[in-house]
Amino acid sequence: MVKGLYTAYTGMVNEQNRMDIQTNNLANANSTGFKEERSVSRSFRDLLGLKIKDYTDAPWTARRLGLINPGVKLAGSYTNFEQGGLESTGNTFDLAINNNLPDKNSADVNDNMGAGGNAFFATSYTSDFTQGEALIKYTRDGTFTLTQDGFLVTSEGNYVLDVNNNPIQVDPTQETTILQDGSISQNGNTITTIQVARFDNPQFLQRYQDNAFIIGDGPAQVVSLTAAEANATVNQGFLEKSNISVVDEMVSIISIQRNYETNSKVMQAEDDTLNIAVTQLGKISG
Repeated sequence: MVKGLYTAYTGMVNEQNRMDIQTNNLANANSTGFKEERSVSRSFRDLLGLKIKDYTDAPWTARRLGLINPGVKLAGSYTNFEQGGLESTGNTFDLAINNNLPDKNSADVNDNMGAGGNAFFATSYTSDFTQGEALIKYTRDGTFTLTQDGFLVTSEGNYVLDVNNNPIQVDPTQETTILQDGSISQNGNTITTIQVARFDNPQFLQRYQDNAFIIGDGPAQVVSLTAAEANATVNQGFLEKSNISVVDEMVSIISIQRNYETNSKVMQAEDDTLNIAVTQLGKISG
């Protein structure tokens, strides 16, 4: 019975963690370039529950807890890099990366939502943890603007980088054209090329403040820096929408709520059974 309580408890904790992920997805349904996060749950190994840090025996010794599956846990989460649809804005410095589609016609672009999204803009950032050192984060959010001195920056004010990891600067008084290969030109002259990074093992990228990614300790490494090498195009005057399906997220949330309620009822039933065992079983009548 105690194991039943524990199993129901782990189920409730697991569903709460899943709910946190799903609600974050739903909250970012309208965030430009946002990529869906998905969770993976797994049951504890049958017949083999580990008593963690039990030093009554040799350290790290596996101990059997009985012939019952003692619950479930969140094994982790992963990012769905499927490309979102592209939306025309007409703004000069709104940029969208489109994978495997050379034509930027909006009707065709939105038919390409199933294409993978292993291509990212590179931007600089600093944090308290880096002691002011400029590092690189990667994003599909191309909501860029131009500063008064001509630097291309993100909505957060971070510099957008070229293929040499330098901040992109143009003449703010001149008309700017950004071609699908990422090259930036003014008056017919190519000034620089915007970086479009492609990764080996992009699934190991770490999320950074929801809408961007950084290279962590995993095997994700940059393998190319241009749109052509990333098999992608840079589309001026477009933004990529999130790949969140609001309907799917709502269905998942309802399912999670029902699972949570079911585990809660199981816990209540186990508690009632324990109460009967303690207060009534073995009671002498008369």
